[in-house]
Amino acid sequence: MIFGKKIQWLFFVLASTISAFSQSIVNGSVVDQETGLPVPFASIGIIGTSKGTSSNLNGEFSLAIPAGATIKITCVGYESLTLNASGLSGTIKLRPQTTHLNEVFVLAKAQNPRTVVRKAFANLSNNYSKESFLQKFFYRHYCKDDSVFGRLIEASVDVLKHQGYRTIRSRAGDKEEIQVAQLRRSLDKTVMAQGHEPISVHNILQADLVGYQSPVKSEHLKFYEEASSLRTDFESYTFALEGITTHDGLEVYKISYQSKPDSILTTAGYLPATTARGTLFIAMDSYALIKSEDIKQDGPNWIRTSAYYQKYGDYYYPYHFVREGESRFSDNHEHSFHIELMSVEIQHSSTSKIRSNPLDKESLLKIGYDSAFWSTHTVLKTTPLEDDIIHDLGGGRSLNDQFYRYQQYEWSTADGGKNGSEKFKWFLEDSRGERILYLGFISNHCQPYLNELEHLKKLSKAYRTHIAFVLIMIENDETKWQEVVTRYTLFADGIINYRIEVGSDLVKRFKINETPAFLLLSKEGTPLDPGATVPSNPLLEAFLKNVIKPGNSQ
Repeated sequence: MIFGKKIQWLFFVLASTISAFSQSIVNGSVVDQETGLPVPFASIGIIGTSKGTSSNLNGEFSLAIPAGATIKITCVGYESLTLNASGLSGTIKLRPQTTHLNEVFVLAKAQNPRTVVRKAFANLSNNYSKESFLQKFFYRHYCKDDSVFGRLIEASVDVLKHQGYRTIRSRAGDKEEIQVAQLRRSLDKTVMAQGHEPISVHNILQADLVGYQSPVKSEHLKFYEEASSLRTDFESYTFALEGITTHDGLEVYKISYQSKPDSILTTAGYLPATTARGTLFIAMDSYALIKSEDIKQDGPNWIRTSAYYQKYGDYYYPYHFVREGESRFSDNHEHSFHIELMSVEIQHSSTSKIRSNPLDKESLLKIGYDSAFWSTHTVLKTTPLEDDIIHDLGGGRSLNDQFYRYQQYEWSTADGGKNGSEKFKWFLEDSRGERILYLGFISNHCQPYLNELEHLKKLSKAYRTHIAFVLIMIENDETKWQEVVTRYTLFADGIINYRIEVGSDLVKRFKINETPAFLLLSKEGTPLDPGATVPSNPLLEAFLKNVIKPGNSQ
């Protein structure tokens, strides 16, 4: 491919209008010739240009190609395939490359696997650019509780890497500028909504084994450490040569590694420590790392990380990162996540500049949802997964509608102290047909009934995936409202807080004569009678358990 001051990787093309006489959108899939199974993350490039795409988890791809173009498809472990654009659509079969591992071959060509891995780390400066460059990515992140999708995030992310790979970083953002340029999100309906990071860009960036390593040797392998510790904890691993395969005509070492058995002393005695295992694919000619796979396990919990690199000109650059995992709770419920980061474009220019933006909830909320951007820019080829997300997250609403709704929802719930009446009214209307509401009307003199508020927090923690718990303070002074909700942590466990003024029509609408007052509303907005609405009354919790049973229409 052509290498110049600007290298563009056009992965996962999704274009709404393309001139018919110059180029056209071609959709296809890549499968294994022998098994018929999908081949994910295959590189599909237009020869003579820097443009291309990559197959998704189902082996599918979409690519804008000019008439008469020649296409090259490569993937680790498969023979490269070159074909005309006319043969690109439909199903493309890649021939698997035999992995060599026999005594004669190993003695003639292979080295000690530990030595090969050491040489790979020693040659980072030779194989990866040491000059600053700007890389543009597409980000996709979704979560599930058991088998039900709970949130979806997609973003356009820019990363300016000062001095390239000249030095190894211990965390994302070190000598880097990171900017979320565009963003679209669904509501977060997972049980971990309160603890979720607003966006996990740093987490997935650190899947880059070449760019990020833990700086110091660890006493025990850490399960939640986002940057790899393979280099610093090198002696804590065993290595084995699995064979020699190919990638784009090059012979590649396939080396597996495994953390040595370890245990941690606890009050319950010695327990097995976190374990890690994985596979490295290292080019024989240059010792460049072209692919890495890693899985960490801690009891029933696991995290799997994959990184893919592609050579352009003289150096290799990352083009695809995947990180996914699963956590099991004491009640046997599971929470799982999946994050992908795909390179869209790389710019080598002294004038390339971006300004990092904070990745906190408030800052990200300022990035409005721009549907026009998403209809014309590079995104990951969608799969049937999208239909499941639409069903689970939006009850049939399109993803486009869900993304717009997210902006409104966050506006309504982010700061209920400002324009509280207006925001609460929007929330009431949005809840119609969607969610059961438990409303608590309070005042700033809530000391006498703090016990009830603590019970309300417990109810929210237990039932907030089915019921929205809302506290409405009747107070003219915004400062007093802020002092109370902060002092008594009234935002805890997903509770939504609003401030409405004395004399508000909402006070009259709900017939609030004194505080505290508690109401339970059905999905249609009509009052429900649980027999008692005070948070501490057992009748209320018994009613809540009944009302959220499957099939209940309340």
